[in-house]
Amino acid sequence: MGLQPEENVEGQGRSDDYYFQQAGIPTSGYAAGASARKSSAQAAKWGGTANSAYDPCYHRACDTTANVSATVLNRAADGVAYALWQLAVGGTGGCAGGQVIGNGGFESGSTPWTASSGVITTASGQPARTGSYKAWLNGSGRTRTHTLSQSVTVPAGCATYTLSFWLHIDTAETTGSTAYDRLTVRVGSTTLATYSNLNAAAGYAQRSFNVAGFAGQTVTLTFTGTEDSSLQTSFVIDDVTLQAS
Repeated sequence: MGLQPEENVEGQGRSDDYYFQQAGIPTSGYAAGASARKSSAQAAKWGGTANSAYDPCYHRACDTTANVSATVLNRAADGVAYALWQLAVGGTGGCAGGQVIGNGGFESGSTPWTASSGVITTASGQPARTGSYKAWLNGSGRTRTHTLSQSVTVPAGCATYTLSFWLHIDTAETTGSTAYDRLTVRVGSTTLATYSNLNAAAGYAQRSFNVAGFAGQTVTLTFTGTEDSSLQTSFVIDDVTLQAS
């Protein structure tokens, strides 16, 4: 048809997709936009009015059948059907794609995570980045090891594989150059990173890794926190994703 679709960044992680993604079920789709505003370049490309909402009736009383574009619906249905055909019988290599981690925000209890007692928590001492739950490793100021892990199957045939999580490190250790308390991140037997009390900072920071080397494998993602006998360090993890595309 000569169309030039764009990635649907507005829809990523919204309510229609969120709970499927958190359960590790890939999502996709065609969308004509919701409440975000159309840029000048998009208005020139697609028509409509720059700086107006893609859909001015989104979640409003005027969002009725009269607000549905039959042309957009027809073209989107053709596009979805073609994409499904390519994945099913087109012989394209079969990147399943999507979010691989289940319950990455910890909002659905502990499943499918395996964690030390009390690690997945709503305790108020350290805030979650989003929602109410997070994984809080260590933070007791005494010798202790906490673990958090999940077995994941990384699909084959995708172009990119990105493991990301948000990490907050809070410590009572004095300023210096000694790593007294540590958090180790592993995929299988490979150590991706080690953090310590020396990395403490206000707020959460996103950590991302290319894990393409594990494509086609079932591996265990493991966070291990170790703490010495005095002065607490808390390693707080939230919103874990492993996105293949």
